[in-house]
Amino acid sequence: MHLRKPRRRRSALVAAAVATLAAALGLGTLTSPATAAPEDEVLLSYNKPAEASTSQHDGNCWECVPERAFDFDPASRWATSPDNGWVDPGWISVDLGAPAEISRVVLQWDPANATSYEIQVSDDNQNWETIYETTEGAGFKENIEVTGSGQYVRMYGTERSGPYGYSLWEFQVYGTGGDPEAPPVSPDPTEPLELVFSDEFDGAAGSTPDPSKWTSDPGTAQNNELQVYTEDANTRMDGDGNLVIEARREETPGTTCPVDPLSGSTTCQYTSGRINTYGKFDFTYGRVEARIQLPSGQGLWPAFWMLGSSFYDDGRPWPYSGEIDIMEHVGLEPNVVHSTLHAPAYFGAGGYGNSFDLGEPANANFHVFALDWDSQGMVFTVDDQVVHTVDREELETTVGPWVYDDNFFLILNTAVGGDWPGPPDGSTVFPQQMKIDYVRVYQ
Repeated sequence: MHLRKPRRRRSALVAAAVATLAAALGLGTLTSPATAAPEDEVLLSYNKPAEASTSQHDGNCWECVPERAFDFDPASRWATSPDNGWVDPGWISVDLGAPAEISRVVLQWDPANATSYEIQVSDDNQNWETIYETTEGAGFKENIEVTGSGQYVRMYGTERSGPYGYSLWEFQVYGTGGDPEAPPVSPDPTEPLELVFSDEFDGAAGSTPDPSKWTSDPGTAQNNELQVYTEDANTRMDGDGNLVIEARREETPGTTCPVDPLSGSTTCQYTSGRINTYGKFDFTYGRVEARIQLPSGQGLWPAFWMLGSSFYDDGRPWPYSGEIDIMEHVGLEPNVVHSTLHAPAYFGAGGYGNSFDLGEPANANFHVFALDWDSQGMVFTVDDQVVHTVDREELETTVGPWVYDDNFFLILNTAVGGDWPGPPDGSTVFPQQMKIDYVRVYQ
């Protein structure tokens, strides 16, 4: 069975979540655009042989070879080589394996896009016929309806958008004929959802998280954070149905952190906890939620988030693995939480997300932080109030690739200091506790 053209609409899970939340908030119906497609149209270009004018392979773009544009993986890309001075023209082509009727081409551009280019077809990979051309290429995602036939399809760029070369995360060719191979596609969740993972944290006081579900992640961290994550010492049950991740001010001899302004020392002055479900539980699509009471204060940075399993499975570096931050809180904004996506084209301070004002200090009460996620979008909520709605079509056409069709695992942690919250100061009280009542995943 070949992959048919993806429908540009929210599928059942996100549609239901958006509809329910919109009704509750009096927002009416929230919709995203739909695109019609011939019923016999399939993806022809997946995993097919490819060629290009040049390709890049260095520390800035590792193995950015032509085949990466046809692997149905929007976190990998093809790019022209800087060794040639990034000149015009630049091109990339694919062999569909047999003659085909071409009805549509999808280009998911890196910021190094073509403003002027042609889509060409050929029967012999030598003589080319232009079936589409533009001098106003917009970049991001371009969904182009065409009519043409041939075994080979080429993007032939004649003018770049900037000083760099040409680069495509995805070059998809749709139509009939050829010799198509169906890519792996994760099925969307269907109603009713069932509980597939949960931890209610009902262990005895002082016990550690269930080792069949969670792994401790000790050591220092990135982002100029000031804490050392301990093996289990800072992550314990309180005996009242909560997991407690406690941040403490205590020195860890023999460790090096950025300078702590309060002590002037580069010896790490704080400890905390971080746990994850990698190797125990990961998933693609569904609903995930946690009921949490947050710590708060200058320099505190608690989070409930997910990282793509490819980070460990394949050694794929961040942000190519993808990151889904269901909740982050930085103490310098006492009432505010954040929900954010990170991917190769949008990450760090440029992540794609939104903020939510709780109307009270974040540590005043427990709140339910949730994500509803399927192949066409996401809805982030706090206590069933919408923080951020992500429509895949809108993301791809205005921000960058969607990299959330693979398995992700869960992470809970509380950082101290770092680039975003800044360091603790004289007003920060220690110890601080992040209390988690439960974590649940439905599919």
